[in-house]
Amino acid sequence: MRFSATVADPRAALQGTEKQVARSVTAGMREITEGLKEDLRSDVRESGLGQRLANTWRGQTFPRTGESAEAAAYVSTNAPKLIDAFDRGVTITAKGRKYLAIPTPDAGVRQISRRRSKGSTGNTLSPASWERETGIKLRFVPSKSGGVLVADAFYRRQAARYQGRKSFRAIKEAGPDKGRSFVVIFVLVKQVKLRKRLDIATTAKRWADRVPSAIAANWEA
Repeated sequence: MRFSATVADPRAALQGTEKQVARSVTAGMREITEGLKEDLRSDVRESGLGQRLANTWRGQTFPRTGESAEAAAYVSTNAPKLIDAFDRGVTITAKGRKYLAIPTPDAGVRQISRRRSKGSTGNTLSPASWERETGIKLRFVPSKSGGVLVADAFYRRQAARYQGRKSFRAIKEAGPDKGRSFVVIFVLVKQVKLRKRLDIATTAKRWADRVPSAIAANWEA
């Protein structure tokens, strides 16, 4: 997902030397790039989607070096599918007869430790990866909406590959005497609805409308 804002012919609005025009257009477009990027990041944070997803928005002004009367601003995200899903609001359905496994806070972390390559979703925490890294076998408990995957509650997780992470949360010991015989690690559902949380087009248009004034302000400066 990418948005761009350009000025077709700044010479029609500004009179001066070629160098002056190039300087004001380039400076203005750099301000547009940074402003749009920061507003899109802010929208993600305010929508409760977290700083990590917000940081996927990146901005570049072209040319990268020097000045040009045809300078352009480009803002894009490194997570286009996820951003698009929250921009439109979509329903995610499990394929075939399978379930979507949603980790609970008691799972401890949201991702496994394997380094992710660009564009890969292979490090998403799954029941299989959770079992592999913790050495704990999950047990299926059916429910009306699908079911849950649980782990016996007689242990405090001390998996070495988890302990060094900031997000590590050990599962506290809790036996039958406390009325808790297991811990829910994953909730299984057939589908999940992602409500619309973003309005990217409106934010992009707001900054595109500011292009002429941004260029003019740098010209006057």
